[in-house]
Amino acid sequence: MKAAFRATLISFAALLPTMASGQEGWSSDGRGTSSWHVSPSPGQCNVSQARNLARRAGIYRTDVVFQDENVVTLRGMTDGGDRREISFANVRGCPEVGFNDVVPGAVDTLGNPLGRKVPR
Repeated sequence: MKAAFRATLISFAALLPTMASGQEGWSSDGRGTSSWHVSPSPGQCNVSQARNLARRAGIYRTDVVFQDENVVTLRGMTDGGDRREISFANVRGCPEVGFNDVVPGAVDTLGNPLGRKVPR
């Protein structure tokens, strides 16, 4: 019984580093903060990647406002407190395809907030 337990324990100890080094899960940026990362399907951009890229662009506390087979659009806040939308193509690498500053109070006919285009 002890030999079987010991063999099982040794096999788990040998497998633990390989399971912990997987590509998905919590990852640290080395500055005391960490984020959850999930690998997307091959050739696609997922919400986790889009949120990480939006954070790098200075947009925090993001929510998904639109997603389809072509684009992922997030809305969040900048450090200055401005509302901003950012869109990413739903392809490998999540390239940025545009962003809008959201004008407070502006709504379309369905009651959805509108953003105004910001020239680059």
